[in-house]
Amino acid sequence: MTSPASRTELLRLTQPEWTERLGSSDRARALARWLFSDEARALLTPSLDLDAETTTPIELAIPERIDGVSHRVLDPLRASLALTVPRCRARHVSDDGTIKYALCVGGDASIESVLIPTRGRSTLCVSSQIGCTRRCAFCATARLGFCRNLRAEEIVAQFWRARSDAPTASPLRNVVFMGMGEPLDNLDEVLRAIDVLTQQPEPQLSARNITVSTSGILPGMARLLSESRVNLALSLNATTDECRRALMPQTEAWPMTDLLALLRNDARMNPGRDVFVEMVLFDGINDSEDDAHRLVALLYGVNARVNLIAHNAFDGSPFRPTSEARLRRFKQIVLGAGIRCLTRVPRGQEISAACGQLALRHQHRPRNPDQNGAPPLP
Repeated sequence: MTSPASRTELLRLTQPEWTERLGSSDRARALARWLFSDEARALLTPSLDLDAETTTPIELAIPERIDGVSHRVLDPLRASLALTVPRCRARHVSDDGTIKYALCVGGDASIESVLIPTRGRSTLCVSSQIGCTRRCAFCATARLGFCRNLRAEEIVAQFWRARSDAPTASPLRNVVFMGMGEPLDNLDEVLRAIDVLTQQPEPQLSARNITVSTSGILPGMARLLSESRVNLALSLNATTDECRRALMPQTEAWPMTDLLALLRNDARMNPGRDVFVEMVLFDGINDSEDDAHRLVALLYGVNARVNLIAHNAFDGSPFRPTSEARLRRFKQIVLGAGIRCLTRVPRGQEISAACGQLALRHQHRPRNPDQNGAPPLP
């Protein structure tokens, strides 16, 4: 009998791989339609999630019959395949309809993902790591340290689980890699997950409806932009390297001039691609009129859409959010320079589901205690 470790997860495979295994592209498409259907998700009955003390993921039984896939073809493969999804340790629903999931992915480790319904469509914020490899001073996840990278199937499973929770009038169409972890430090698995999420006939998300956010990992940014058509979101959060180093220590290796030079080059090569520039604004640190003017100058030649975010506080955070008046003035300056700029409205704050708040009190202990704590501010 095939051991669990040597079996291949259904949520990991792409259409070309399915076609090779099943000997037919028609059978591969039929299997994909079943895998992301209500019928497949119905295998995950509520009783399987009831035991809150159990942290092992759930292995679902693959049915003997799947429409469009001959059992004579599937049966010999059955022992080598698995359909495993994280166990839901907790599910919190906000007053605004946002849902935060705490999902068990083995051992005592958990991740969080967030479903955000809006008019006409829903967005899922997925995690790419357990903990995080980076030490951004303003992010709750950084205080967990780092355990491991998620595998592609564990990323896709977050989508698989949340899809049925999206309102009928707002189907799940957007995925943003803005949950726990730095996606570009796990780029191979992130790219495979994107391949699965965008494949035909299911889930067939558009690449333009997937956004990968990064704290500014230059080699990973270059590779993502060259190998994928998805959107990139850069968490800039400062307008001088001195300030950014204090908030985001990796700036020492990759200063803003290098990051933005890459984005200018991509704008010339791919003029249709937008780049989202994220600015989390902190009171008295990066929210001045001078900061706004410097940001305008930095973004010259970049196809930028600026998202302004007032810091979402969490227990132990040394920062205060900017005031509404300073945020409004910052936005006026950026808009006045002809740069698209939006204020991102916090969602799910009362369930700690907003930007920068993803961390669990019952999470694993970090492997490297040096990853905790905030560096000093300038």
